[in-house]
Amino acid sequence: MEPFYFGKNNSLFGAFHLAEGTPRGHGLLIAGPLLAEGIRAQFALRQIANRCAALGYDVLRFDYAGLGNSVGKTCDASISDWTENLCEAFDELRNAAGSKTQSVVAVRFAANLAVELSRKKSIENLVFWDPLFDGQHWLDHLREGQRNLPEAWLDSVEDIDREFMGHFMCTGFVDELVSRHPATPRATQLSAVLTKDYKHVETVQSVATEVQRIDADCLWQGIASEVLYPVEVINAICDRLT
Repeated sequence: MEPFYFGKNNSLFGAFHLAEGTPRGHGLLIAGPLLAEGIRAQFALRQIANRCAALGYDVLRFDYAGLGNSVGKTCDASISDWTENLCEAFDELRNAAGSKTQSVVAVRFAANLAVELSRKKSIENLVFWDPLFDGQHWLDHLREGQRNLPEAWLDSVEDIDREFMGHFMCTGFVDELVSRHPATPRATQLSAVLTKDYKHVETVQSVATEVQRIDADCLWQGIASEVLYPVEVINAICDRLT
């Protein structure tokens, strides 16, 4: 795994997993979830990247602007910025690996960003994991997670429309979020892996040709420090790609 910076002013942090064995000439971009969900999913996404690299894929994981090891703060980033980041990562993977074809794994609200990406770029295989295509749905989940925080943490929240699970967002974040509605993704193959308590099955069935239900609870609203490692989901996603 090779860590590096890319994008405008080298502001985005990426982790490139070079294909092992016989390369497929195929790139895989992992569009991880955002905010606290992204922190919890890091270990699982790294496992997916390692396994797919071992199968001959060139894989790129990255941090969105203001998150993780990328430059900036969340209060300076917007959803539009994150959508642009995803496009930059897609192009970076294509240029770095020289891949003729590329696939994408999109998790939670990154599915909304990936749908927009799919309408601009050619994607071979688009796999969703517990996707949230509608901005209002993600906002509902964020607020649910906020309500479940310890009371001492809740007392420190100054603006419920700008602070979510310890991340202070830009002015107008909620307005931009609720304006993001589902669109029809474009890819040669479209599939989804859904866990036990996923609430938007009908929406997914309307856009994905194959939907697999997994009897595992991902607890997306849990404390960010809790490591998310649903082995069945990881296996299912890798199976979808191979």
